[in-house]
Amino acid sequence: MGTIKTKQYQCKALVISEILHTKRAELGLSQRQVAESVGVTTASISYYESGKRTPSLDTLILLKGALNLSIRDCVGIIEAVSNGIQKD
Repeated sequence: MGTIKTKQYQCKALVISEILHTKRAELGLSQRQVAESVGVTTASISYYESGKRTPSLDTLILLKGALNLSIRDCVGIIEAVSNGIQKD
């Protein structure tokens, strides 16, 4: 991966991770609580929040409900994913 692509990946991953982490913190939920609600592992939530992975569309739909994400939040995540970030 070239320097430009690496920087683009890091920026997009930060958008996703920031949205997910911020919403979870606002609700006072642990990663474990969100993971159980969504049906993924706690490690997956940690990866999403650290920018190491991005949620699939199916997982995003579940996260929307669990974290009370707005459509705007989801669009930001979908745009970042569709612009080249590797999905889980």
